Amino acid sequence: MENPLFARVAAASILRDGTIRLPFGSARTSPVAAADVAEVIAHLLLDPAPPSRRVYELTGSHSRGMAAIAAEASTSLGRTVTYVDVPYEEWLEDDLKKQDLPPHVFDHLATMARLHRENRYDRSTSDITDLLGRPPRGFDSGCRSSTSRCRE
Repeated sequence: MENPLFARVAAASILRDGTIRLPFGSARTSPVAAADVAEVIAHLLLDPAPPSRRVYELTGSHSRGMAAIAAEASTSLGRTVTYVDVPYEEWLEDDLKKQDLPPHVFDHLATMARLHRENRYDRSTSDITDLLGRPPRGFDSGCRSSTSRCRE
C-alpha cells in the first residue's frame, strides 16, 4: 500500500482533484501494508520452530479493482474519491514525469503500472491471517493514526 504508485502518485491526484489517476484499466490488485510485512517477518524470525522453507505470498485481504479501492479511500477520507483509468502513455507523461523521480525509480514504477494493467497482481492469499491470526490491514489503517493528515 505504501509503494509510490499508491502513496505518491495516486495520493497526488487525490489531493489535487479527488481522483486516483492510474493506468490499471479493469485489472485487480491486492496491496499489502508494509506494517503487515514487517510483522510477518518479525513473527517468522522470532518463531522457535525450525524454518519451514515455505514461500509466503503476502497480499492484502482480497483482490479488487481500482474503483473498489477508490471507494475504500472515500470511506477512509470522508470524501468522494473516484478512479480514473488513464491511458498508459498519457499517464507516464502527465502524472509520473511530474513526480521528478530518478530514472531507475521512474522505470520501475512505469513497469509496475504496466504489470498492473496486464492484471499480473490479481491474487490474494490468507498467509497474513494464517501467520498473525488477524486479517491484513486495509487502506484506512494509515488514516486511523493520522486522521488530519489523511483528510487534507
